[in-house]
Amino acid sequence: MNEKLFPKPSPADPMPLERWLRVTDRAESGREAFFRGRDDEYRVFQDAVLNLRDNVIGGGTMIFQGSPGAGKTALMQECMEAVRQHSTFKDPWIAVLVDPSSLKWPDTVVRSMVSAANAENERLLNHASDRISAALKNSIEKGRQLLREIPYRDISVSGASLGKKESAESPQGLFQHVQPLLRNYHIVVFVDEAQNAVKDDMTKGVIDCLHRNTQGIPLVTAFFGLSDTEEVLSGRGLSRPPDERVVNLELLSHEESSEVVKGVFEAYGFSGSGEEREIWVERLAELSQGWPQHINRVAVAASRVIVEHGGKIRNEWLEQTLHNARDRKEDYYRMILRRCSGQSWIYKQLVLAADQNDGLLNIDQILNIAQYARTKSGEPVKDFLTDALHAGVLMESRDNPGSYHIPIPSLGDYLRKLTDNPPPDIKLTWA
Repeated sequence: MNEKLFPKPSPADPMPLERWLRVTDRAESGREAFFRGRDDEYRVFQDAVLNLRDNVIGGGTMIFQGSPGAGKTALMQECMEAVRQHSTFKDPWIAVLVDPSSLKWPDTVVRSMVSAANAENERLLNHASDRISAALKNSIEKGRQLLREIPYRDISVSGASLGKKESAESPQGLFQHVQPLLRNYHIVVFVDEAQNAVKDDMTKGVIDCLHRNTQGIPLVTAFFGLSDTEEVLSGRGLSRPPDERVVNLELLSHEESSEVVKGVFEAYGFSGSGEEREIWVERLAELSQGWPQHINRVAVAASRVIVEHGGKIRNEWLEQTLHNARDRKEDYYRMILRRCSGQSWIYKQLVLAADQNDGLLNIDQILNIAQYARTKSGEPVKDFLTDALHAGVLMESRDNPGSYHIPIPSLGDYLRKLTDNPPPDIKLTWA
């Protein structure tokens, strides 16, 4: 067995420096030229595609979840690129990106898969011999025919008749309809922001096809989303999520963070003595605390200072750089709090309570504090935990299910320093 199937793709070319410095969100940059680390997480993806290659289909679903800024989209883009780079005429692979809102529409999901197959065949056709070209053109025409047919197929939750002469088709039936074409490919379906999947009976049918009843289509699905994605998908029809393929994305190691910063300096040709470069890398990696969003922010802050000084790295500019980088981190934390329910003192109390409980909070402790918050629905407590998870203030502990922690150490520091305190008539108990 070739265990080296799907090694990490070569680093992407960095975007022009001026454009990169204007980027305000990592999601704007596409595939990251400075992607480093996540070897254990990538191995989960690699094991799943090895099984798919060996014709183990159905039940290979992966879930990669974490707080905003944990690097989910960057990891997903690396995995998608690996699929694309591996595809050949003799062994075609397809990466299909599916919007979570479309999971309740089986025809949309199936059209995405067929369209991706056609796009890959078109790519292969540009480099094919005459003999291979004929086979590719035949597959493309089959795909086009399916795309013309799909809108006219009648689909229902159960496949029961909808009052027409013929019975409607279930999601499973639609997947079976396109199987004669798609069985010739290895397909990896990617769903980003999967926590936004709509709760609907049709969604359950589609997720069942993507997870278990693939109707003979060789596919595996990778869901990427916020910290409660596993819980959400379990309520959307994902039966028995595979424990070893549910991955929580947390901090990178100091070494991995340093490699990213080094990669930035090398990509843009910043000059400076080896000793000065090492000091800058060390201090910036330390400030990032291994959080991917912060690594990007401190690298941008550093690069702006370096560019202002002609692309040179000098220790005399380091403290100003670190000051600017801390400001960018605090901007990020202010943005997090704006996404949350209630006044800032509530989140200060969360971290103080966690400090007294070995860094972990159970649901009762959280709700005791949250009862004073007005949530998005306008009611106390309701949706508070979901808001906190989606904003990145809390994350469930994988080792202690039902317990929650602050995922970014410096976020805890920021919350502790907030000046807001509970109103004098509110008494909180954390035990």
